[in-house]
Amino acid sequence: MAELDPQALSVTKFWRDAGEDAWFEKSDPFDTDLRNRFLELHYAAARRECDGWNAHAEGSLALMILLDQFPRNCFRGTGHMYATDPLARHFA
Repeated sequence: MAELDPQALSVTKFWRDAGEDAWFEKSDPFDTDLRNRFLELHYAAARRECDGWNAHAEGSLALMILLDQFPRNCFRGTGHMYATDPLARHFA
């Protein structure tokens, strides 16, 4: 089995460290920080460049966060926040 991509670990670490308050409450500073750190990686996942992460449980979690949770923050209040939902459901 291939080694887990360190970027996947950075996604899950960030999400866990942020905690539930950040996950479910609107915070412009949190959304901006998340965008600055992970927007390009979200786009890579949307282009299916991270599909190999599914070989590991932690990688699968990171992919779900990138495709389902991060867009809710990155694109809050726009239709884009749902754009990768079908892909997230595909991998779920």
